[in-house]
Amino acid sequence: MHKTLQANLVPYTFNQFVDFLFARDVQSESARRRDSWYFNTEVCFDPHRVCGYYVQLFRNSAFLLERYSTAQLEQGFSAMTVRSLSCSVQQLIWSPELPFMDRAECVRSMVYLCRDVFQHDAIGVMASMWWDSFCFAWESGNRQRSRGGEDLLMQDVLFGALSEVVLFDSSICRASALHGLEHLHHPETLAWIDGLIPSHPDIAEELTEYADGIRGRDPMWMRVARAAD
Repeated sequence: MHKTLQANLVPYTFNQFVDFLFARDVQSESARRRDSWYFNTEVCFDPHRVCGYYVQLFRNSAFLLERYSTAQLEQGFSAMTVRSLSCSVQQLIWSPELPFMDRAECVRSMVYLCRDVFQHDAIGVMASMWWDSFCFAWESGNRQRSRGGEDLLMQDVLFGALSEVVLFDSSICRASALHGLEHLHHPETLAWIDGLIPSHPDIAEELTEYADGIRGRDPMWMRVARAAD
């Protein structure tokens, strides 16, 4: 039986919060999957303050590459994507305690994280799977655009962020964003990519292969998108 850890983040400054996420002993990947701190930590925190800290961090994240090891960054970013940690980004962007505009800004600020950290290929698997973590809810059906409300609104916010990251001169950022788009099921995905190809010959082949791959599988979400046109 795992021991439950306690953490009170209410009085934490920004730097203390960043250390809470990243300044930790490094576990092996297998050990992290079994018994990571973010699977058994109960956190007391102010959602508004923590959401603001995430925005601040994502918009000015280059310092992380000098302050922490790659393995520490991998662990810290992993913590942000899990549902088991109540103060994770994954939890906060759906928190009813926060205005939608604040949560949307948190998602949009991830574009800067990709620009300043992930595009340097320093974070390995986490960089390539970052967007998957936030988009898979539409793949699984837990979120559906047809419901309207925040399922639709957050899907649009993610689509806007991914549309920017796809254009970065970074293979890992582009691949991560395309992977996220595939799971996001936004109805404008293929039309947007088709419109992008003529003006971006440097990545036209990659985008064409991606779009053709989706068309070849003919997923149900694209059938619905075509029917709505």
